[in-house]
Amino acid sequence: MEQIRISERKLILFTVGLLIVAGIVRLGFYKLGVWLFYLAFAPIVLYRLRFYIRNNKNLQKVDRNRLYTLGVIIATIILNLLGFQDVEFVLLFVLAVDYLIVVQNPKTVSGEESRNLQA
Repeated sequence: MEQIRISERKLILFTVGLLIVAGIVRLGFYKLGVWLFYLAFAPIVLYRLRFYIRNNKNLQKVDRNRLYTLGVIIATIILNLLGFQDVEFVLLFVLAVDYLIVVQNPKTVSGEESRNLQA
């Protein structure tokens, strides 16, 4: 079975689209909008966790930097849900930094694509 290739840039843009929808919902239903805001990060977090579990030995410097941004995203979501902080802007800022890391490095690929480039 062939693996499905997902573009990192498109995944981040999909997350931004979900954040926009969550913001619109938040205008009418605040609590539901807040939960949708945090759930909007689920695709990118799950995809990255899967990538780092499968490729923990073949990480480049850019992958390590993106691992730090993933850690900040997860920590911020947990702290927000536990009530220790109430700052959604940090999540948006870290997502923007992650997007810049992806765009600045044209060799940022994941999974099967990185194996094809090395061969």
